[in-house]
Amino acid sequence: METIPNTSHSTFEHTAPLFTVFSNEPLLSIEDKLVSLESLQQNLDLKEMMNNFAALVADFIRPFNIRFQSAHGFFSLVQMQRNSYSKSFNLGSMGQSTRLGTITYQSEVALTLDEDKLLTELHQLLLPSLKHALKFSELNTMVYQDHLTNIGNRAYYDSSIQYAIEQSNRTHLGLSLMILDINDFKPINDTYGHLKGDQVLKEFARILTQSVRASDMPFRLGGDEFAIILQPSENCSIAKVHRRINQAILNNTILKEIGCTFSLGHSHWEIGTSSMQLFESADQNLYQHKASTKAL
Repeated sequence: METIPNTSHSTFEHTAPLFTVFSNEPLLSIEDKLVSLESLQQNLDLKEMMNNFAALVADFIRPFNIRFQSAHGFFSLVQMQRNSYSKSFNLGSMGQSTRLGTITYQSEVALTLDEDKLLTELHQLLLPSLKHALKFSELNTMVYQDHLTNIGNRAYYDSSIQYAIEQSNRTHLGLSLMILDINDFKPINDTYGHLKGDQVLKEFARILTQSVRASDMPFRLGGDEFAIILQPSENCSIAKVHRRINQAILNNTILKEIGCTFSLGHSHWEIGTSSMQLFESADQNLYQHKASTKAL
């Protein structure tokens, strides 16, 4: 227990104590800590572990929108639309520990002192498991990253779309899928060579990454075919991203020089729709778009 003198003075009669008392005693009991550690150590997958952590935060404090960002992993959980208050914590930046990433909490009201302290205690329980999960995520990057464009590959898309559907089932927030491919890509290779074609693919992937939010995910499915998972998503989300991509291509010297254009198909997830059905709907929409463009 630590006492700190209250040095403020007033000409009025004191109605509050002269000493402010701060307790160094933990708010979580030993039993709480054991239950929390057991929950956090169930899975090395970053998303599953962070979902378990979010559930602990909701149980011990209250629900928050939670976002975690690091060099080797990203997690976002949106549970409420109104979030006028936001606070971020750097995890693992104290003492000798290496910084693991930044976690941000959003809610309608600010954290109280006790809630802030509880989060700090929960973070200390999270750190050991988080280190292992991020290392596991780093190793998975070698498997799930497209070697040419450095965005997610088809295998990563397959696992991510399934997770996105499961999250939308829980949160009832929108989910959209965009399928894109570069028009007349073979003639680009034939005319300019494969090195130029690789450069076009890399520039296109970079534009996709820059045209979406941090919670959205771009992928190269193979060849000149790409996908973007938008979550959360509204009816206007597709059009917004489409405009950004078009504008970015116009501003890109390499893509503008060869007259690069692309076709787009999209679909919106509804309850009961499988990942395959979602993809088939977007793919069909893509070929309808291609057919209408060629007819002009």
